[in-house]
Amino acid sequence: MRNTAAALAAVAASAYFAYDFRWQQGIVELEEEAASRLDVASAAVFAPTQKFGYLPELLADHPVVVNALRHPQDRQRAREASRYLERVNASAQAAVVYLIDGEGRTIAASNADAVDSFIGRNYAFRPYFQNAIANGKATFYGIGATSLLPGYYVAQAVREGGRTLGVAVVKVDMTQLDQEWQRNEDEVAVTDDNGIIFLSTRPDWKYRPMVSLHAEALDEIKRSRQYGTMLKPPLPMRTVRTLHGNEAVVSIVGDGGNGVRFFVRSRPVEGSGWNISVFIPLSEVEARAWRVAFSTSGAIGLILMTLMMLAQAHARAEERESARQALEKKHSELQALSEELRAASITDPLTGAYNRRFFFESVPKIVSTANRHHVPLSIVTIDVDHFKRINDMYGHPAGDKVLQALTVLCKESLRESDVFCRFGGEEFIMALPNTDAEAAAQVAERLRVRVSAHAVEIKGMPGGITVSCGVSQYREGEQGIEAALRRADDALYVAKNEGRNRVVVR
Repeated sequence: MRNTAAALAAVAASAYFAYDFRWQQGIVELEEEAASRLDVASAAVFAPTQKFGYLPELLADHPVVVNALRHPQDRQRAREASRYLERVNASAQAAVVYLIDGEGRTIAASNADAVDSFIGRNYAFRPYFQNAIANGKATFYGIGATSLLPGYYVAQAVREGGRTLGVAVVKVDMTQLDQEWQRNEDEVAVTDDNGIIFLSTRPDWKYRPMVSLHAEALDEIKRSRQYGTMLKPPLPMRTVRTLHGNEAVVSIVGDGGNGVRFFVRSRPVEGSGWNISVFIPLSEVEARAWRVAFSTSGAIGLILMTLMMLAQAHARAEERESARQALEKKHSELQALSEELRAASITDPLTGAYNRRFFFESVPKIVSTANRHHVPLSIVTIDVDHFKRINDMYGHPAGDKVLQALTVLCKESLRESDVFCRFGGEEFIMALPNTDAEAAAQVAERLRVRVSAHAVEIKGMPGGITVSCGVSQYREGEQGIEAALRRADDALYVAKNEGRNRVVVR
């Protein structure tokens, strides 16, 4: 009896430990699988949001935007701003791009001519407006108060001389992403900062909190109309076992009243306050663990056990290798996507030149090199003469052609080490390393002469353009490039006032 009891105890103990061992191994495998799925899902979430992250900041610096918000009651300026936003969005392909004055009223929008135009609507109750006014920028997910369609909002305060004039907003349509996710067989959910699921591959999980909401949170959601009437009761989920910091085993009650156990791994979505979670059913892991337990409990010899362990080790090695290869592939895809998004964020879509953001990211390195090696560095600002007249007489497409032609001429005049960017509107800027003011003025003069001699086809007819240039040399020891920029701008101002089509050095 004792031997039998000991044998039964040994069998039971071996079954228990075999089950727990295989379960833990299954969790390790799920961790790798979940990490891979999170990479893919995160890329899908990032793609539409990151694509437009730069746009509100660019809009906030544009003269048409600033002018419209400086005079919010001027309908003519508002119409000009709407036309500008429409042109911008024709390239950007966001849902809507619009301007809100300091009181929360929409004064210009890319959908100004649409039946459901945002013009005249007041969005002061929206958190993205309030947070942008308070903090300079904001992001927000919610159901559209006008369109009733889900969207991701990126907002940027428009300021002038320390005064906040209003807010520039880009709404990203999340409908297509939502539909694509519903065709995904994986269980993935994205939650906002209140833990509410707003994007999921499971339609029945959408707009359900993963935890019970506090009364204050509920009041704020209702006040801001973040989810309209879509908010549902909390997801019937309880935590069965906490694993690592961002991993757990949970049970979710389905329609039949039975709980389904999932392995959950979560990750914050950088810069948004969101979290993305992958839910992987544990049924297969638990089934495997039970199979190992039964096999182990039936084993009566060390050789059989050793063979089983060797076979399992080999299988796990193959699974880990497959997981590693899959992870490397996903990493490469994400890296390529990241590089694509990076290129889009630093490139002007009209001319193909680098934009203002790239200039201010690149110049500190050039300034550091100039100081470290005691070599000259010069700045050249370039402005198209009478550009407004070209737009007014021939239309904005003609103005676009002028900017594109000037970009080509400028690029052909520069060295590989030079930095050339569209600074805004019809203004361009060049940073010329290893070049003093005299040499930079010669570069600018050659460019001015070349531009004057170049014909731009405008509505089928060749036309001439001229440019004015301001030149300034960075002075060693100056803190940053700002002082040189101001001098170059002053020189450009003088060039304009003295008759245009000239180069002035300061």
